[in-house]
Amino acid sequence: MNGDRVIGGYALRRLLGRGGMGEVHLAATPTGGLAAVKIINPALARDPAFRRRFEREVAAARRVARFCTAPVLDAGIDGDVAYLVTEYVRGPDLAEAVRDQGPLSGGNLEALAVGIATALSAIHGAGVIHRDLKPSNVLLSPLGPRVIDFGIAQLVDNDSLASQAILGTPAFMAPEQVRGEPLTPATDVFAWGGVIAFAGTGRLPFGGGAPGEVLYRIMQDGPRLDGLDEGIREVVSRALAKDAHLRPTAQGLLSELVGGIRLTTATEVVERTWTGAVTADAGLSAAWAPAARPHDSRAPDPGAPGGRRRWPWVAGAAAATALAVAAALAVPGLRQQTWPYEAGFGDAWAIGTSEGGTARQAGTGYELTVNPGWRLWKSAPRQEPETGVIVSAKATLAEGAGEYGVWCHGSASSGDRYEFVVSGSGKVTIVKRRTGTQGKILYGPANVKGAAVNRIVAECGRSGDKVTLRMWLNEGLVAEAADTDAPYGPAEAGVHAASGATGSARVRFDSFALRPVAQ
Repeated sequence: MNGDRVIGGYALRRLLGRGGMGEVHLAATPTGGLAAVKIINPALARDPAFRRRFEREVAAARRVARFCTAPVLDAGIDGDVAYLVTEYVRGPDLAEAVRDQGPLSGGNLEALAVGIATALSAIHGAGVIHRDLKPSNVLLSPLGPRVIDFGIAQLVDNDSLASQAILGTPAFMAPEQVRGEPLTPATDVFAWGGVIAFAGTGRLPFGGGAPGEVLYRIMQDGPRLDGLDEGIREVVSRALAKDAHLRPTAQGLLSELVGGIRLTTATEVVERTWTGAVTADAGLSAAWAPAARPHDSRAPDPGAPGGRRRWPWVAGAAAATALAVAAALAVPGLRQQTWPYEAGFGDAWAIGTSEGGTARQAGTGYELTVNPGWRLWKSAPRQEPETGVIVSAKATLAEGAGEYGVWCHGSASSGDRYEFVVSGSGKVTIVKRRTGTQGKILYGPANVKGAAVNRIVAECGRSGDKVTLRMWLNEGLVAEAADTDAPYGPAEAGVHAASGATGSARVRFDSFALRPVAQ
């Protein structure tokens, strides 16, 4: 017992477990509740580089939506001790449950698959990659499966390849993780496939043995999926594709798991396994998002920048998990004002040709081809949340010279917007713009280290009469600004591209997401 030890105001009660990053303790909160406190290995916590990374990762983790996760409640550094506080989840982890009671099947397995995919959708929507999804990081709470330990997952960092493989667990590592390549959310989807295969069969999909042997089989062999129910086996097989580009996204997993069936069916999957008698559609509502509107303008400054058993710990639970899962699903034909919003670019994004250029779907992506001297800006089919917004996109300047990025707090009627700009020459700017005007530069131009494919994340948060604006490029904070001169408020957000004065430009967007600023 170590009840007299207090870290960051949390009184430690008992040790819950140890891992490579440190220890996890059950603790009493300052208000008398319970929480799980992870104390980081002191050798790591004393490293200034780790402290900087820790602060960045925690900030991202705290923005993860709470669906099917154990949310990060607090974090800090107390002397030489770095700590992370998450919600305490009662219940065994998936590895313990399968060991003690055997594999899952039918509705139990379906509910688990939907719940973990929902958690990954929330985690990826916050710009975080878990990197170490495994059965011991899935807790089976009375309200359904909860994914943990994403709070210390590193954000994508192309300069930290050596650490990426270390953070993985061999049996659930994706081929690109084994090779030490930059990781993407597809890495977690591969781990999801391994976890569901394990849960449904009681076996590791690529067998056991020495880590080197397991990693070799991951690279060379197909997974062993016999014993899985046929329907879910097909989804798991796609998630375990060797080529990351062939795997569905986390949101795609949800769509495959519930397909084009009624939304209530998805909640019933959870109800019959994780909850008691609950009305499937209780409390559910749908709000239709406004249709996207195309925008383009002449650029005045183009150079500017039913299972085998009902497990005893889940009997009689409330409807919260069913509602959470339903809220996170993007079922075809039904659009809800739920967060995060992740674009598939087929859902009412504007396409067509205008004087300024062309917008079109390109496979799973979205392309803007901009005529010389013009600027195109396109709205997502979703209004911004009132609390402020995080906008993220992955973009490539595929042809020509110009600039591109995301924008927020925009208005189709006035052309007002804040643009977060990356130029082909390697500069970033934040611009307050109105259609047909030069635009007011709030930050930059500043030189940055870009890449062939750039991930752009922008934050537009409002406090009183001030809008705060921050921009990340490939997970590094590159620009900060504030606007107090009649600042714009929440409205629309989207993507933009501009060409040079004499040549056209083509920009491809491979992802786009919106989520509220954490309060």
